[in-house]
Amino acid sequence: MTTTRTPTTTASELSRPAFAALGRLTADPEAFRADTPAEPVVFRAPGTFSDLFGWAALDDCLAASGRRLPDFRVISGGAQIADQRYTRPTLMYPDAPDVRRTAGELAEGASLVMQGLQEYSEPLARFTRALAHDTSRPVHVNAYITPPKSQGFAAHFDPRDSFIVQVEGTKVWTLREPVLPAPLAHESWDRLRERPEWTTERLEAIEPWKVLTLEPGDVLWLPRGWVHSARSEGVSSLHLTLSLTAWTEHWAVGELFARIVDVPGRTTFPADFVRDPATAAEAVADLRRGLADWFAGSSDEELAALLAQAAVRQFPAPLRQVSAVLADEPITRETVFEVHRETVLRAVVEGGNLLIHLADRVLTFPGAAAPVLAELLARPRFTPAELPVAEDVVRRLWHEGLLTRA
Repeated sequence: MTTTRTPTTTASELSRPAFAALGRLTADPEAFRADTPAEPVVFRAPGTFSDLFGWAALDDCLAASGRRLPDFRVISGGAQIADQRYTRPTLMYPDAPDVRRTAGELAEGASLVMQGLQEYSEPLARFTRALAHDTSRPVHVNAYITPPKSQGFAAHFDPRDSFIVQVEGTKVWTLREPVLPAPLAHESWDRLRERPEWTTERLEAIEPWKVLTLEPGDVLWLPRGWVHSARSEGVSSLHLTLSLTAWTEHWAVGELFARIVDVPGRTTFPADFVRDPATAAEAVADLRRGLADWFAGSSDEELAALLAQAAVRQFPAPLRQVSAVLADEPITRETVFEVHRETVLRAVVEGGNLLIHLADRVLTFPGAAAPVLAELLARPRFTPAELPVAEDVVRRLWHEGLLTRA
């Protein structure tokens, strides 16, 4: 007996996570997504992550790929050292990495941070896009390179959930329970430690929750707010930090107020606001009543749609190939394409049309195309001989970045 899938059901399958990336980082990606651990957890991957980044890729980034500040920085004693100690001018830029001087700083115990690798490392660009699709959260990745028996940063916490991926060498991590539960994006340690009560000594006085050693292939899930510090042992260490964006209620309020024209709050506070507590309290009461009335009269569905649109725009756009636009050779039945399911953030059937939502645009196809496109996107590779997809559709998917020539 065969089962016929409805277009609506098939449309939802177009954007369902494939867990290709999250499956490498966790033992059970579906369970992890459904109930994200609130405490740090170590996962032992069956292999290593040297295909994503390693010593050779680091050398390429520093010496041959046109990097410049702030793509990299050198840390010593928990703080960034002066730029001129590890950069040099070139014919194009004033702040390219000076590999010899950078190596000299590392030999003295400093650490190197490569920032935003998802922007210029193709393996990490592909992996983080897949991870963003699996988790529904945009991903930022840094690499941390530490010489033997060294420590880049003292105890601190981050306002983002992260996967710590050990690629080369080993590193000992000291974890402490949060002093600020679930810090928001603006509550980074760098900002909070400007206040007298937030000191490194305060964090390091907390009894360690756990001390563990990460080896190549190990993955540490580190929820936001958990205090941590890490030190290399007898060998140099290279690890990746994959940070996930958090869609918090605080973020939602800010996005709504920034995007909706008729939201209350345009009235200027009275001149005596800073001098007279009673005047200030009355002004705030008026604002609170206005906000309450505005929220009470707003549509939950409309606000949710606006927030979803704002979130989608933070995902990276598909990686399009210029050759897809310029190529004039025909697409044959044997032409091999790689399929990028991670580009599809949402798919729905409306008014007889299939709407495929990407980060920067919406593609429209006939609703009847949903089943075959769902089957196509379920494959890692595809040839026109395998599925009855019209050449103009294949070429459009290629132009938009859902397919790339293998």
